[in-house]
Amino acid sequence: MKRLFALVLALCLLAGCGPQLDRYPRVEAQAPSYTPQVLTIDVPRDADQTALDGVSQLAAAILDLSGGAVTLEVIPSQDPASALLHGATHLALVDSARLVEAEPSLAFLDWPFLAESVDQWLTVMGAEDGVVRGNLPLRRALGGEVIGLWYGGRTVLLCRSSFYETIGFAGTSLGVLSDRAGTDFFQGIGEDLEAKVLCLGTAEELLELFEEKEVKYAEYPLDQLDPDALPEELKYLEDTAHRVEGHWLVLGEGVDEETARLLRAAAASVPQTVLDARTRQEEELFQALEDRDVEVRRGDYAALHRAARDYFRRGGDSAECDRRTLERLMGLVG
Repeated sequence: MKRLFALVLALCLLAGCGPQLDRYPRVEAQAPSYTPQVLTIDVPRDADQTALDGVSQLAAAILDLSGGAVTLEVIPSQDPASALLHGATHLALVDSARLVEAEPSLAFLDWPFLAESVDQWLTVMGAEDGVVRGNLPLRRALGGEVIGLWYGGRTVLLCRSSFYETIGFAGTSLGVLSDRAGTDFFQGIGEDLEAKVLCLGTAEELLELFEEKEVKYAEYPLDQLDPDALPEELKYLEDTAHRVEGHWLVLGEGVDEETARLLRAAAASVPQTVLDARTRQEEELFQALEDRDVEVRRGDYAALHRAARDYFRRGGDSAECDRRTLERLMGLVG
């Protein structure tokens, strides 16, 4: 009986009694088809090799995701943000100072000791729909949408003698960068921590004051420190990372939505690579300093972070920052 049933089933299938699988062919999902086009990205004329390598990776990702249809042309520019605002380019790479210039309420991007680490700063400031990327006044001021944040370097503390975190700047002379958005904030922290003398200046001026022993501690951008031209007075370097530089990828308003989705997807592949590359460079620089008898020190700097947050909670240097943003920042950084 079982043989007879199997034979009948087979005959039915051959005769067309069974399901007609060939009537329902599997349809493969197709990738979007992009119109061949050349997009442009304006980058600062003085952009370093790490930033340029990030732009090259972005261009490669765009080419790959578009199936070779969309290419990216790099244009060195004196003012990428201005080019974007006036519709002269599709993408722009701008630094934090330019963002603050466009929207003063973002001055917190340069407030020292607000975040406890580079990773935390990047996570908080680069969050999608966060305090920066979700800022509508910034989008209007730039004429574009921030779609990526790349690590641009850190500021450290140069020391003529040992720095004790529990004492902070009490009774000492402190050099503070004068050409940064967070200068008043750092002055406020210094006063709270009873710094005896506060000196303001550019990186070059602070280095001169440091060499002349006018300041005991001076903040300084790490990437501007030359291991082959160090001041003799430099004995210690505190890797405070108390200010973090960001390079912001901004997408112009004139790009159609399908292409915009492509660019957002391509942009997502770049930040970690740039972070890894720049971190390697910094570690190599730290080693070069150690080889020249400069002790590189790292701590948690809890007292400095606490002073920054206390000053922050009192509303210091936050007149331009709306209360909602202040609350979101405090919730994010603790």
